[in-house]
Formats: sequence, C-alpha cells, structure tokens
Amino acid sequence: MKKIFTLIVMLTAALGMQAQDTYTVAGTEALMGSNWSPEDTNNDMTSVDNKTYTLVKQDVSLKAGGKYEYKVLKNRSWDTSYPSANATVEISEDGKYTVTFTFDAETQEPSAVAVRTGDAVFGEQTWTIAGVTPLCGTEWDPANTANDLTSTDGINYTLVKEGLALEAGVAYGFKVVADHAWGEEYPSENATLTVEENGLYTVTFKFNKDNKDVSVEAVKTGDAVFEEKIWTIAGEEALMGSGWDPADTNNDMINMDDGTFQLVKTNVTLEAKTYTYKVVANHSWTENYGGDYNDGNAGIEIEAEGIYDVTFVFNPESKELYATAEAANPESVKSLKSNIVANSAIYNLQGQRVKANFRGIAIKNGRKIIVK
Repeated sequence: MKKIFTLIVMLTAALGMQAQDTYTVAGTEALMGSNWSPEDTNNDMTSVDNKTYTLVKQDVSLKAGGKYEYKVLKNRSWDTSYPSANATVEISEDGKYTVTFTFDAETQEPSAVAVRTGDAVFGEQTWTIAGVTPLCGTEWDPANTANDLTSTDGINYTLVKEGLALEAGVAYGFKVVADHAWGEEYPSENATLTVEENGLYTVTFKFNKDNKDVSVEAVKTGDAVFEEKIWTIAGEEALMGSGWDPADTNNDMINMDDGTFQLVKTNVTLEAKTYTYKVVANHSWTENYGGDYNDGNAGIEIEAEGIYDVTFVFNPESKELYATAEAANPESVKSLKSNIVANSAIYNLQGQRVKANFRGIAIKNGRKIIVK
C-alpha cells in the first residue's frame, strides 16, 4: 500500500509539473542570440514560485541607440505573447551588457534591465537591405550579402537591383540593417516601394549613415506577366489549425467567381475571446492584408466558448477582409444567452463587432447588409 501511495504522489507531482506553463523571451538577434525564435530553449525563463519568471543574458554586445525589441511568449507560441506591442531595451552607451528579463505571470507585465559590464569594440558597420522576396531575393534576411550596400565616402550607401518583377499597387517592404543582424535597422517602421504599373524594374536603394535617411527609386525597364494569386488565411493556431503559417495550403481560399475568395473552417473549438488573422498572397508575407484590430490584424470576436463554423471572405480588389462564426452545434455553446447575442451581432467588413448605432455596410449571420 505504501508503494502504491508513493506512486500516486509521484504521478501527481509529475502531472503538476507538466501543467506548468513555459515562458520564453523572443526578440532581435543581437539581444537574444536568435532572431525572434520561440523555439530557442536558451531563452526560456525560470521561476521558483510559478509567478515571477526571469532570464539573464550575459556578455551581450549592444550599441547606443540600437532598437533591441523583445516579447515574452507563453508555451513557445505567438498566440499568447506579452506585451501586445514589442517591448524595448534602451541602450545609451556602447558596451558589453548583462540583461535581466523579468515577467510577472499574474499581471502579464514583462520588463528588462541592462547593466553595462565592460567595453565592446565595434568595427566599421556593414549595411544591408532586408525585405520581401520580390525586392531582395530572400524573405527579410539580414544575412544575405547579395543585398549589401556599397559606399565611396563612408557616409552615403547605395544598392542597385535590376530586372525585378513588381506588381502595381503592392507595397513592397524593406529596411536597412546593420551588420547582418536585427538590432539596428532603419527606418523604425518598414520603408515601402510601390509602383504604378506591372513590369520589370531597376530599383536603387540609398542610405545615409549619418542621418539614417532611407530612400528608394524604381525605373521601369520592361513588361512582366503575373499569374493569378493564391490567397491564404494565416492566423492564430486555435483558429486556423497552424500558427500564423502563410504556407499552410489547408487554409487556401476558394475563388467564388463573384470577385471574392472564401474559406470555411468547420467544427473549430474556440474560447470566448477575439482571434486575429490576416490574408496573404502566394503563401508569402510579401503581400498581406488585415484590419485595425491589433497591429494591422483582422479580428473575429467569439462571444461564448463552443464549436463553430468560421467563414472568411476576402475581396482582392477592395482589400476587404472579414470573418463570421456560427455555432456548429448550438448545444456546444456554453451560454445560450451569449449564443443568441452572437448570432444577432453585426460586424464591419474587417470582421470586428460594432455597436447597434453603426451605419453602413455590415455583416450579420454571414451575409452583407446595409444598416441605415
């Protein structure tokens, strides 16, 4: 009997340990040693009370004015991360630093303290264009030396790319990155290039090291033909079955021959919360559209926990994107009152719940209506 009791205690302790959440810091490569990697176990935080978690990174070379961003991820998933906008470690002097990250699991507040421990020697910087594949040949890769800029005076840098096939109206994003690693890049928000006609282009990137000015010019040199695009929904794993994966063909949309594309996900178990998502073109983040819910994402609000059929609709011409959810089995929705409210709710064209005094084109029960 004593052995059985001991086994039960051990199993209970083991199950308790399995139930504990893991918190990981993901951020810029210069700060974390890996580039925004939720799988990097070197950046897992530890705790003695399952409330306050810490991670210490030592001997980190950081430059004054660098933009060192990070988030704390729960269970190595982007579905739950803190804060909603990136947190930043501020550095006022070049040097070696010990950086201590702290996270309070109850208040969900991360913080970081950087203590200078010594000098760091930084050589002459290399400047590189990192951006979308049509511009750079690789997707947001700061280590691609083919995109290094060159200079004759050590101040003004340029890079010329020829024969780039660019599509009218698409905002092609890029940044100028220092030393082939994320951590110092300009501008703070992505720079973009948009052309007025489909075609082949010669693109000239310019960067001034002193004032950090970034500019770009495109000259059309020929014609280009583009195939019909594949549109895919990428979003939270609970909603889509994969976490923010633009290459997941299970989430490809169907051309409805009325100018819209649709995707229906059936029997999806959802909590009472707002889920975020975007639509991407050709299984790449190069061209994507969302809404104004959170960081440019679209959002769908679920009023009550249950099993739902979720329909996504996208209009490539107007860039309108929205989603609606109907209970796959009304009995699966825990709160009947909440279910009735959800079915009578109206949403704007971005899939966001709107109030009763909303006027204009809206979505109700999966259909477009005009609210006057």
